[in-house]
Amino acid sequence: MSIDSLMLQGVRNLSPLTITPSAQINLIYGENGSGKTSLLEAIYYLAYCKSFRTHKQKNLIQQGSEAFTAFCKLGFEKSNYQLGVERNLKGERRIKLNGEWLQSAAELASILPVQLLDPTMFRLLEGSPQLRREYIDWGVFHVEPNFINVWRNFKKAHQTRNALLRNGGASEGERLIWHESLSKYADIINGYRQGYIKRLKPVFDTFMHRLNPELGISMGFYQGWGKDRDYLELLEESWLSDLKMGFTQLGPQRADLRIKANNQPAMDVLSRGQQKMVVCALKLAQAQIYREASNRPCIFLVDDLCAELDINHRKALCSLLEELECQVFVTAVEADQIADCWSPQSLIKTFHVEHGTLNQE
Repeated sequence: MSIDSLMLQGVRNLSPLTITPSAQINLIYGENGSGKTSLLEAIYYLAYCKSFRTHKQKNLIQQGSEAFTAFCKLGFEKSNYQLGVERNLKGERRIKLNGEWLQSAAELASILPVQLLDPTMFRLLEGSPQLRREYIDWGVFHVEPNFINVWRNFKKAHQTRNALLRNGGASEGERLIWHESLSKYADIINGYRQGYIKRLKPVFDTFMHRLNPELGISMGFYQGWGKDRDYLELLEESWLSDLKMGFTQLGPQRADLRIKANNQPAMDVLSRGQQKMVVCALKLAQAQIYREASNRPCIFLVDDLCAELDINHRKALCSLLEELECQVFVTAVEADQIADCWSPQSLIKTFHVEHGTLNQE
């Protein structure tokens, strides 16, 4: 999968643009604040209908504009898509895929599989467990077609149980009905996640060895409740405790991916640059598994490649991105910081951004 053409209008400080990117490597350089990251942000929005920079979506809209529009043509082998997203100041969003209006953004995740590597990606290790659950579930979503339906059913049962807890309880019969439902879907979700982690780990280990073999990184998974415990029994046992707290304390909603360096939490002992290498290995491994499952490559958005990475690690990362045969959009302040990181065989296009105007060189 690659973006064959991209059109943007009303996006932050960017002038209206239409470009035909390379199906392989796209180098985007310019001064800080020129609009490089805004270009990546617009592509990310096409995939997820949200920004990776802000929760306030109206900030994406250019000052003086009523809305922003992002449109792209996608192609891979015999599949072709036309995807457009519009967001206005009122908060209204419209999504169009191949001429049809979409009510939900969920379908975009499989149409435009985007992986982001940016200066804040170390948060995947340092941030809340929710970020790591989202990382796991992105992968599970793409290899288990029924995952989204199971997750929605679990979420409904989980919300109902929490409502019963907040309202002071329920009859034994009513409680058991929702406990059986919650347990059923929790076990399926946990099985999906366990299977995905088992598939992910050896691929991650391989990429980690290529990027930095000296860190001694290991991966573990906490399912959200005690190992080898029956979740239905646990729900019954924890009812009184949960009643005091007002919410369900254990379950898939508490799952976590645990990354260690030499048996210590990675975030406690690794430098920022080392943490970035670990996250790069996680994202590369996920992209590899996605390709094996779908026979399609991800698109990588790499913002500020040079931040906290020396030239050797930059070249190692770029080499792996090339081996994945994916489309890459990568930014830097100076063109020569990223131009020499790629093999001569790669098809490279270079774009310069200055004061919001993008030009191909």
